[in-house]
Amino acid sequence: MSYMKLLIVAGILFGHLITAKGGNFFKDYLKNRYPIQFVHEIPAQSTNQILMISSRYFKPQKNYLLKRGIQPWFQLFYFKVALKNDTAWVQPLEDLNDAKGFFPNDRDFLVYIDGHGKTFGQTMERGFELTDRFNINMVIFDWPSDYLALRKTIYNADEVAVGFVEAMRTFNDFHVSHYNSSMVSVIFHSMGNRILKDVAGSRLIHQMPDNLFSNIIINAAAVKQQNHAKWVERLNIQKRIYITKNNRDFNLRGAAILRCAEQLGLGNHNFARNAWYVNFSVFSTIDHNLFLGRSQLEKDKPEIFTFYDLAFHGKEVSFNSDTGLQILSPSDRNFLFSVR
Repeated sequence: MSYMKLLIVAGILFGHLITAKGGNFFKDYLKNRYPIQFVHEIPAQSTNQILMISSRYFKPQKNYLLKRGIQPWFQLFYFKVALKNDTAWVQPLEDLNDAKGFFPNDRDFLVYIDGHGKTFGQTMERGFELTDRFNINMVIFDWPSDYLALRKTIYNADEVAVGFVEAMRTFNDFHVSHYNSSMVSVIFHSMGNRILKDVAGSRLIHQMPDNLFSNIIINAAAVKQQNHAKWVERLNIQKRIYITKNNRDFNLRGAAILRCAEQLGLGNHNFARNAWYVNFSVFSTIDHNLFLGRSQLEKDKPEIFTFYDLAFHGKEVSFNSDTGLQILSPSDRNFLFSVR
């Protein structure tokens, strides 16, 4: 590895240590913004309601003590979660149908799968942020990725793929029974796309609900770019697929060096014929989480928010050439691109 590559890797690790939410030192890296309180019932007049389906190692008999790693018997845990008085209130559920009436009936649903380096609390906070920002019902598939080493996160992603399919089958039944008029889309962010790749590249894809998702958003994908079309083209559980690209994404550049492989979220040399490719590279940003709108860029380029807002709400997204943002799809003729 060259000296410059070593500097980049060191910079990524150092950045994680000093800028992670919750503190300026590594010992604070895994702290949460909100204290978490497990309760038998969510308090009245709470806000930012989300549903979490977790594959982490909770111990219900010990007030949901959380240990590192995946639940040894691959049990899934279901939680209603909401905010009140700067506390995250978490209600364990025996059955997902116990969440009937928890969400507004007039909102669409977004299923969210986060990437590397997140605790249960941090993933929850991401859900609070998104439900408020996009006025949407949030369902989070939570999995243990709170490690410094990418290798362990990759292993866990492979292990929880079956659990994800089970969770989506359960959620599909819940949606059909109680919220069938709302559209459902899903975003796989960063290394969370490893789970989607595992599902699509195996027989698991045949166990997924056929008509659950309007849109699949493959966002800032920290998976190998090479041959991604093979598994993406196996996806037949959605109306549309959007794959985002930002060749200046700082986190993905670091992942490419650490894994010695080009990452899908940085760009593409081969293309899936059933996907739309959204090129954010034209905006010259190193941001890894563009859907959060935390930088000045979104104020200057409102089409970034518009893309995610429409995609999250199950809509088909298109822009004219004046915006500078192109959404491209390979055509069947000579593998050329058409523009939305």
